Amino acid sequence: MKKQLRPLIEGLAVGCVFISITMLFQIPLYMSFIIGALAAVGGYRNSIKMDRAKNDKKADSSTSDTE
Repeated sequence: MKKQLRPLIEGLAVGCVFISITMLFQIPLYMSFIIGALAAVGGYRNSIKMDRAKNDKKADSSTSDTE
């Protein structure tokens, strides 16, 4: 899976989950879509941030091994 595709898929998954949760509470459809879109953007940004932190941690551990 490409590096750019993974955050998109994770963001869409988070958005879909939030849409389904808001539909359970009988919130109007347009509000559910707005909440889902905001959650998808948040999930996308969080996925990128976590990948960056994981790569930084991996780089730190590899540099400490060589010292």
